[in-house]
Amino acid sequence: MKRLMLISASLMITVGSFAQTGQVDNSFFKFDNAGSPKEVYTLGTAPEFPFLRHMSTSRQVYAAIKRNNENNTPGMDQLNNLLMDIGFSNGARDLSASDISASYITPGTEGNMGSKGYTMGYYKLEGDASEFKAWKITGNSGYVYLMAKCGNAFFPKIAAHNTACVTAPVNLTGDMSQTTLTDSGQKITTTDNIYVYYHRRRHKTHEAANTNSDIPDAYPSAPLLLRSTNDIEVMPVAYNISVSAPDSMVSVCPDSTLNLTANINIEKTSSYAGYYPNSNKKEYKEVSKRKYKRIARNLRREERKERKIARLSGVKANVYS
Repeated sequence: MKRLMLISASLMITVGSFAQTGQVDNSFFKFDNAGSPKEVYTLGTAPEFPFLRHMSTSRQVYAAIKRNNENNTPGMDQLNNLLMDIGFSNGARDLSASDISASYITPGTEGNMGSKGYTMGYYKLEGDASEFKAWKITGNSGYVYLMAKCGNAFFPKIAAHNTACVTAPVNLTGDMSQTTLTDSGQKITTTDNIYVYYHRRRHKTHEAANTNSDIPDAYPSAPLLLRSTNDIEVMPVAYNISVSAPDSMVSVCPDSTLNLTANINIEKTSSYAGYYPNSNKKEYKEVSKRKYKRIARNLRREERKERKIARLSGVKANVYS
């Protein structure tokens, strides 16, 4: 296989998290006086937003928020404040279903979490990871988690903000795909010619016998071209396309963009390799001498008609084909 080209593409991968840029007076997104966290192993004893408990999908969460916002239920003022702090100017009215995604908080994570009565505390989530399923709502300037089991808001204290750059392995994979270009291959023209002839019973004794192996006659007449057709076929060309990374290790830094160069390899397969010459097929049919002469007269007559039409119209004609 022959490699045709090598294309360099930049893959933009965001690493780490981003800090909230919402209202600076909301202590829910601050950890200045956090102190020691209180460990939590089980959720659900003091729900902050009961109408968001035990949802199965992010779309159900979205529908519950929209429904309670329209009905002006208790708790929506508190939730709308959080939504506005993370970039939704009009709170739940600006929220879309695509802004909500399922996630799991890693056990051992510390952060601020709401509670019943819209109070807040600094907690450390400990225990089984299945206990800490959450719905992540992402806005233009930040994000907040809503714990699936209790509906409490949670914002983690991310230690990655103070983490130095690390070297990480690169494992870039892509499914091998094949593209076939049906109209870009080599064009093959096949010409089919049909001739008629008759066997000459009388010929000069010193005349050499026929050497044309396509005509199964020792002494044939001059062949008449009765029909000629051309068939053009395009041989398709197939290419394999794959993606690979030139580097096995890269430097990753929090709150920064990782520029990863990928090689896109396009290789022509050998399925249609080779030279396909044009072909010329000839077929000879024997007829009687009488029929041969009649065919010859008719062909000459049609040729005269074509020449006359061409002379009158200025366009080359092909009447009898």
